[in-house]
Amino acid sequence: MAGELEGKVSIITGGGSGMGRSAALMFAREGSAVAIADVNDEGGEATAAQIEDLGGDALFMHTDVSSETDVVNVVAETAARFGRLDSMVTAAGISYANYVEGDDDTDPFLHPEAASNLNRPTEFWRKVLDVNLTGVMLCAREAARQMVNEGHGGAIVNFASINAYNPSPLLTDYSVSKAGVVMLTRCFAAEFGPRGIRVNAVAPGPIETPMLARVHRATRGSADPWGNVPLRRTADPDEVAEAVLFLTSDRSSYVTGKTLGVDGGIDTV
Repeated sequence: MAGELEGKVSIITGGGSGMGRSAALMFAREGSAVAIADVNDEGGEATAAQIEDLGGDALFMHTDVSSETDVVNVVAETAARFGRLDSMVTAAGISYANYVEGDDDTDPFLHPEAASNLNRPTEFWRKVLDVNLTGVMLCAREAARQMVNEGHGGAIVNFASINAYNPSPLLTDYSVSKAGVVMLTRCFAAEFGPRGIRVNAVAPGPIETPMLARVHRATRGSADPWGNVPLRRTADPDEVAEAVLFLTSDRSSYVTGKTLGVDGGIDTV
């Protein structure tokens, strides 16, 4: 039986690790050719190699999603390589400004005083918004432009977060960026819907990714670190990828402008 994305072409930002990698591998298993866009060259190339080992088609391009030039290039190269573009998944994101560099001294989970809005430099705010919100806008917009030019519609799935709804003093810039993704998703859904392009988002809760590993370090020794989660556990990245697949596939053909929580029930209590 053919996969749910047989013959489709997808771009997945942040596909070098975590939820982006899980989505990329799942999409490949469902028949899609996949372009991986990430600043993590080693991780992105590894994901592409895994897809090829599965017998799929993959492309990796070093991409800083906050760079308009990089985003335009990855969309153009994907369409040139595979002949079309059907979906864009914007999984790339950072929890704080120096996340990619792994700077523990500015890690808000390890050093709450450094994350205080009274102490946080303005350039840190700009960096998080540039990647998490402007980057999503650029990727979704350029994908939509390509889909409109091709004339067949498509699907865009953005990555928001439970932090879009739950204010965090340690992650103000992150929370604001993710709230922006929710509204951006709704605005783009309203604008692109008449062109046959659906735009939705997922809002993950605590998922076992490299980003969450930093939270584990900060909460080590806590008796019940996930006591606020009704399901009392974190999730595997594949559990988010399943939601992304649903929002990309024809199973959600009449769903647009929605943000689906994949959070173990956090937003219900």
